Amino acid sequence: MSTDQHATPESPRPADLWRKGLGQSGSRADRILFCGDIHDKGKRLCPLVERTADRVDAGTIVLLGDLLNEWGISSAGEIAAFEYLAAWVESQRKSRSVVVLLGNHDLTYYVDSGTPNFRAFAGTCPGFNPAAYPDVHYLLRMMKPRLMFGFTDAAGTGVLASHAGLTHGWYEWMWERLAAADEPRPQSPSAEMIADQIDAFAAGHIGGGIRPFGVMVGRARGGWDTAAPSPCWADRTELAADPLPGFRQVVGHTPVPTVLFQRSAAGACAGNPVDLWFCDTHSLTRGGVSIGDGSMLLVDRAAGGAWRVPIADE
Repeated sequence: MSTDQHATPESPRPADLWRKGLGQSGSRADRILFCGDIHDKGKRLCPLVERTADRVDAGTIVLLGDLLNEWGISSAGEIAAFEYLAAWVESQRKSRSVVVLLGNHDLTYYVDSGTPNFRAFAGTCPGFNPAAYPDVHYLLRMMKPRLMFGFTDAAGTGVLASHAGLTHGWYEWMWERLAAADEPRPQSPSAEMIADQIDAFAAGHIGGGIRPFGVMVGRARGGWDTAAPSPCWADRTELAADPLPGFRQVVGHTPVPTVLFQRSAAGACAGNPVDLWFCDTHSLTRGGVSIGDGSMLLVDRAAGGAWRVPIADE
């Protein structure tokens, strides 16, 4: 078994393409559809996401964060876009589960105004529209968003979903602070346990609570060489270079032309590569040009398969 800590990740490639009949080995509850960064485009995207979920018969939709802050949007436009998204999420939750994750663009709207976290995030999380804050804050809180979502497939493989990805370095940074506060560290935690740990850490006061999620920015995103990038800020290259061992991960955050798959044995994963999927296919350039093709990722818990699903057009 290799112990090369400097192994490089494989090159990313388009994820395997879904076709009718794939991902049908289990029940509807086993099928999870992951949607990348929406950035206020819900009025156009939500009906397409819903049709795609219906086409693959997904029991769960996971929104991978960065719900807000399209380029140049006004405060009134931000409020209207988020009202539409919130109503759509509420409607979808009548017939399937919808998991809403927080991205770096969402954090300022999530925390309470006037707090140290609010002031910190207003300086590090881009695109904030102050006049939209009161309405968006209320609606975002009502969605009950999380920082991370985890599940285990039928083969016992854990899958973690977050906006930007959980690096091994950031996970160890978190546990250094929890251990200093005499928190017991579980042995061989499941993906569900790790997601709950991350959410609990963000909700608490140890290590700064939610603040590290918004201020720990790595070099690839304009931060510091010494910062382990948080699950809201890790660049695709940073996650691939230092993924948490033992878990597949599904993320958004870094715009990609289509849903990409990458296998990495870098860092602590040397000899035991992990699978990564990157799903930010809805983002636009500053000039309004689509970067990606709008595809999404379907994961079947029963079979352990994962496929790139083209968006279901009208």
